[in-house]
Amino acid sequence: MLLRRRRSHYQQLTEFELDRVVRLRESGFSFRNIAERLGRNVSTVHDCWQQWSREGIASRRPGPGRPRGTIEKEDRCIRRMAVAHRSASAAKIRVAVGTTVAQRSVTNRLLQGQLRARRPAFH
Repeated sequence: MLLRRRRSHYQQLTEFELDRVVRLRESGFSFRNIAERLGRNVSTVHDCWQQWSREGIASRRPGPGRPRGTIEKEDRCIRRMAVAHRSASAAKIRVAVGTTVAQRSVTNRLLQGQLRARRPAFH
């Protein structure tokens, strides 16, 4: 019986691999040969080539989901504020940065930056 790989183990083709697929295919390599070289599925290589042939690009399309509430510049500012003021709570960081997002979003940005959300300590 074949073991199925969990979906979380699949990874998208990187920009380098996408470019490599196109260049190897233009050089005359078969889909199977390219897939073996990259360690990818033949259908993945084929789909990449089809997108390149049809649209002229081989980049990933944006995935579904809600757009982010903060931009990268605000995320950096949140992380910088948390490092500079170690005892500041997520609510205070949100006010200081001036973002219009929820406190939970600030907490999430801190977690993404390997920082823990601050909670005020009461004595």
